[in-house]
Amino acid sequence: MTTQLTALHIAGRNGQPVAVVNGLPGLDAKMTPAQLRQLARQANQIAIDSESGVRGMRRYPETEEQSNEN
Repeated sequence: MTTQLTALHIAGRNGQPVAVVNGLPGLDAKMTPAQLRQLARQANQIAIDSESGVRGMRRYPETEEQSNEN
């Protein structure tokens, strides 16, 4: 099972980057080690994108359309 996350990258207070993340597992989520690693990779990529100035909606893992935009 692949967890599909989306993140809306915006500027928060004082212009600092903020990501509004949707699709995270709920409370008491049962996840395998592989799913946890995938979630960690996606969260890390969201942080990297946010710090690098990405703005707008992105899907994680990245779709082919998004990779063609870069």
